[in-house]
Amino acid sequence: MKLFGMVLLAGFISLICGVAVTSAASSIMPCYSDKAGCGMGEAYRLLFVPGYVLLAMIGFGIAAPGKHRERALKLAMLVLVLVAVFVIALGMASDANSGRSPNAGDLIDAVQMSVSYWVVVIVQWLMLRRYLRLREAEREAIS
Repeated sequence: MKLFGMVLLAGFISLICGVAVTSAASSIMPCYSDKAGCGMGEAYRLLFVPGYVLLAMIGFGIAAPGKHRERALKLAMLVLVLVAVFVIALGMASDANSGRSPNAGDLIDAVQMSVSYWVVVIVQWLMLRRYLRLREAEREAIS
């Protein structure tokens, strides 16, 4: 039950970090669209963060209870991070295949969308890894 609580706490903290990074990136990075498109893009990026949190919580919640927990968490983190990399690569390849050359604005928008996802995944992974390491050290100290 303590692991479940830690997954929830990691999800909440990663939600705060994801929203903060998304808001900061939206105000710092340039927008290559018109003003309405920039505003809608920012709103969608903020609305996607809770979905990212749930996706990472499910992935880490499945990986954490098994054997070799630290290795399973690392593999889950790598899979979750690589999903966004492949989505960006496939999106750029799809644009190139359809005859439309991808420009810098498309790549910046894709990376800006993925950065909040990566922050959410990495924050949850760091918190769960630290919790499991402390719990293992506590078990070794007791026995």
